[in-house]
Amino acid sequence: MKKTVRKRPITERCRLPAELVPGVPRVTLSGASEAQIENHGGLKSYTQDLIEIKGRNILLQIRGEDLELTAMTKTELVIRGIIVAVEFC
Repeated sequence: MKKTVRKRPITERCRLPAELVPGVPRVTLSGASEAQIENHGGLKSYTQDLIEIKGRNILLQIRGEDLELTAMTKTELVIRGIIVAVEFC
């Protein structure tokens, strides 16, 4: 049987903060009403209850009520509403 070796992310191997690696989203929450996402890869889907944001190798899901995309640039998103959960898939 072949042994599977799990590769550790470069951030772990070099003991670097994850925000220094390109394509890794950085999420900043201001209470339960605003989320700022930096280093995003675009939107996958957008409804008032769920916003899915692409990252390099992950999908970021923001769940809540009355969610609204209030700002979007090439590198940053701002979401406002009642944020219930933030999930990395």
